[in-house]
Amino acid sequence: GMTASQKEFPLAGSFFKFNQYGESRAWISELMPYTSKIVDKICFVKSMHTEAINHDPAVTFFQTGSQQPGRPSMGSWFSYGLGSENKNLPGFCVFLSRGQGNIQPLASRLWGSGFLDSIHQGVQFRSAADPVLYLQDPDGLDKLSRRNMLDKIAELNNMQLQEFQDPEIATRIAQYEMAYRMQTSVPEVMDINDEPEHVFKLYGPDSMKPGTFAANCIQARRLAERGVRFVQLYHMGWDQHGSLPRDIKNLSKDTDQPSAALIMDLEQRGLLEDTLVIWGGEFGRTNYCQGKLTVDDYGRDHHPRCFTIWMAGAGVKPGFVYGETDEFGYNVVKDPVHVHDFQATVMHMLGMNHEKLIFKHQGRRYRLTDVSGKVVDQLFT
Repeated sequence: GMTASQKEFPLAGSFFKFNQYGESRAWISELMPYTSKIVDKICFVKSMHTEAINHDPAVTFFQTGSQQPGRPSMGSWFSYGLGSENKNLPGFCVFLSRGQGNIQPLASRLWGSGFLDSIHQGVQFRSAADPVLYLQDPDGLDKLSRRNMLDKIAELNNMQLQEFQDPEIATRIAQYEMAYRMQTSVPEVMDINDEPEHVFKLYGPDSMKPGTFAANCIQARRLAERGVRFVQLYHMGWDQHGSLPRDIKNLSKDTDQPSAALIMDLEQRGLLEDTLVIWGGEFGRTNYCQGKLTVDDYGRDHHPRCFTIWMAGAGVKPGFVYGETDEFGYNVVKDPVHVHDFQATVMHMLGMNHEKLIFKHQGRRYRLTDVSGKVVDQLFT
């Protein structure tokens, strides 16, 4: 946790004030004024802990249940277990946005399907003119010609399927058909110009800028309305080994208003009771300073021993705080929740048994929670 020349660990209290809000009296930083207004709608888990201390293995562990790459991601498991309600859109969609802090790279395997059929992998949406790559027909190819071409390809693929009985061939056929239908469905769902002015006001000024976290929150709600099972938003930049007071202000501003707006928007539309919203990261940060502590600057190192996540909707107990750390915020002292426990709990809330949703691969039975995980019953009503 120290830099090369650092010889001590000075404790670094927050530069920012915390106050209690709502009937639940939840403690919220002054950097999150919009979140402070919805504390009675959300559930805080303050006793999360993980097994990994670096970004890539920690994010991989949270998303796949293993620090080693190659396992199916959480969204892929859910697609495999629940299927899709909308045949014209992927069952698992991913959006990326960038903050102004230290950017850690994200690998596409974080939303990959691993050894599950590739129909279950996440589809990354972009803010560019083509939200999904290679979705539009080439110049000079009309719709009828494209349809005839796909029909002939399907005939060839079906011949292969009959001969080899490879399920991945069936996946290929389904993906061709999905891509064809997405040529109509994706432009419609990604065009947020039909949203009324009060929606943009709710999510904040960034919501009118494509590719921002705020705009992606609106897209997530639109996809949820259309029956997409799993939507994942990544906002990069949360790695303040230094310049934390400056960067955390910017990152909080990026995410605070749109995150709270998403909860209120879903609730107003009657969607929150059937939609689980999860907000968090892969691990916590140290209570001591990394590098030199000054009167106006400090940084924090990675900390797997404890961190906080909040959830809302889908039967989550609102206005509830679960778990405690010691007075220094270094170790969990009450009601620990391991990442596998959290995954098991999320699956339970979505109607799946984490011990029964399995896939046999190379002679072993795999599941998202690997060989552990316990549902935390106290988190839901």
